[in-house]
Amino acid sequence: MSLITPTPTSRPSDKPPTSRVRLDSLTGLRWYAALFVACFHFAYEEASSGTSLHVFRLKEVVYAGPSAVSFFFILSGFVLAWSARPRDTVTGFWRRRFARIYPSHLVTFCLAVVTMVWMGKALDLRIALANLTLTQSWIPDRKDWWFNFNGVSWSLSCEFLFYLSFPLVIKLVRRLSDRGLWATALVGNLLVALAPLYMKPVERAFDLDPKFLLYVFPPMRLVEFVIGIAVALLVKKGAWRGPGLTAGLALAVLAVLGPTHLLPFDFHWAAVTVVPYTLTIAAAARADVRGEPSPFRNRINVYLGEVSFAFYLVHEIVIFSVDHFLNTHHLKIPLVLHLGLFLAVSFVGAVLVHEYVEKPGVKLLTRNRKKSRPITA
Repeated sequence: MSLITPTPTSRPSDKPPTSRVRLDSLTGLRWYAALFVACFHFAYEEASSGTSLHVFRLKEVVYAGPSAVSFFFILSGFVLAWSARPRDTVTGFWRRRFARIYPSHLVTFCLAVVTMVWMGKALDLRIALANLTLTQSWIPDRKDWWFNFNGVSWSLSCEFLFYLSFPLVIKLVRRLSDRGLWATALVGNLLVALAPLYMKPVERAFDLDPKFLLYVFPPMRLVEFVIGIAVALLVKKGAWRGPGLTAGLALAVLAVLGPTHLLPFDFHWAAVTVVPYTLTIAAAARADVRGEPSPFRNRINVYLGEVSFAFYLVHEIVIFSVDHFLNTHHLKIPLVLHLGLFLAVSFVGAVLVHEYVEKPGVKLLTRNRKKSRPITA
């Protein structure tokens, strides 16, 4: 769905907009974040094609793919804060978020079950229930719980915490002055960027997997969500001061291709990229508000962004299914062809889920209700 936001005045300005426009650049950017994490999973999970050299090169390019989840978490806070209105009710907000997320999650969970049966994998009822209730990310040091069935749904476990806490968090953050919002955004970025360092004693004291604390555990990821909220309110008030979209994108690309490869592994989940992702999201929103040029605002990019959630949910199921098919039939194809096949099947699946599950689900679960302004992530 497109992101609805205030419209720009007739001239570019830092003043708060007075009417409404679509933040299509943020919608378009969602696709590239989803594509990044999908290519990461493909590079590290496929086992049926490509020479070792080609696979290695692909892995190097997409090594920072998990950081795209950080982009989604910041963006989620940004968009919800931007479009929230005081008249929104807590139950109404929760109902809209459930309608937006859960039907697609349920359908792709069922698809994952069918795929697992086809592949001869065991089904654990306890893990299935954790996945269905989106509580799997709260269980320490259990990768078999976090990433089982449709593995990418672990991030929805985090999103559900964000949605539950949003009515309280936005109420508190709205009370802050501009200086308080800046402090929130800066401290939040520092907490994420330095987390691999200050969480070390906790990991050692409780013998916890760093991936649990830094990547999977919902309360830790809540910081990125709050960053998005604070930055959204700064941009909305015209108080944001940061680089433009080109500079923000350049910093993000440099971070993805450079420091993530040089720093210890724990830094590549979010620590290295949190600052450039924050700057890019703010810059893209401000570009739309001001009517400045953006490569992500065209019709194709916007539609890709609209199907990106469905693409994210189906892509890992496609990876394992295509891989199993190729292995079962003893087929080995070039890496580029395999990647193209994976992306094509994932995109078709995403369109089907978006058009026939996601959109009807929202309509069905929110109809016959008192109309209120939608909050779309």
